[in-house]
Order: sequence, then structure tokens, then C-alpha cells
Amino acid sequence: MNSCRWMKRVEACFDGAPADPAVERHTAACPVCAAHLEALRRMRAGVAAVAVRESVTDAQFPAFMRGIREGIERPERHHTGFWAVLSLTAAALIVAVATFAVFSGGTAPVRATEVESMSTDLQGAKVDTYRSEEGVTTVWITMSKDDVE
Repeated sequence: MNSCRWMKRVEACFDGAPADPAVERHTAACPVCAAHLEALRRMRAGVAAVAVRESVTDAQFPAFMRGIREGIERPERHHTGFWAVLSLTAAALIVAVATFAVFSGGTAPVRATEVESMSTDLQGAKVDTYRSEEGVTTVWITMSKDDVE
């Protein structure tokens, strides 16, 4: 959009500010401000053309009020149909999944892997095991410091 630093002064004069000869001279010489002023004039003429004032006569008043009352008293439309059914189905599905998760007994306890055999390829290493009362087996592989390179 083209602009000029004088546009606000041109608009002020157009809106009824006291006439300023400098603004009039500038508008005559500046094509941007001249086009803007013409656009403002066309806009004002267009608004004036469609701004028609209507009045309601005494004979029309009852029908006018009846239309207002019907608009106020008409019950609000409730949304039924496809979206309501879809929403209800989604809610039921969420409830079913949540119920299943709560009453399915939870997760199974974790079972440790049983050690069936153990060995090492490290020379000079010693393999030891320990089995606790809870059934947990721990495997140790130890070496002397001299054997570690």
C-alpha cells in the first residue's frame, strides 16, 4: 500500500477539521494523497447510498413485536444425530477401557531369570554364585589384579 506522511492530515481535513491550504496544495500535487482522498469520498458516498432509515408504522408494530418474541422464545436447537452418537460411543469406549484396566488384576509380578549354568573364558577368573531365600541368584566373577592386563 502506498503511503505518504501527509495522509493523516488529509484524513483530518476530510473528516471536518478546519480547511488547510497547505493540505489542499499537497493533495493537488501528490498522487498518493489524491487517490486516498478520492477513495474516502467514494466510501462515504457508498455508505450514504445504503444507509436507509426505516420506521415501523402502528399497523406493522404487532407483527414486528411478534417476530421479536418468536426469536426470543424459540427453544435453542439441541444438536442430536451423528455427532451425539459418536460422542456417546467414544465416552462408552473410554469407560469400558478404564473398567477393564482397573478390574483386570493389574500387571503380573516380574520373575527373575533362573541361572542354569555359568562359565567364563577369562583365564584365572573365579565364578561364584549366591542364592537368597527369595530365590534371587547373584553371580560374581573375580580375578586377581595381576591377571588383568
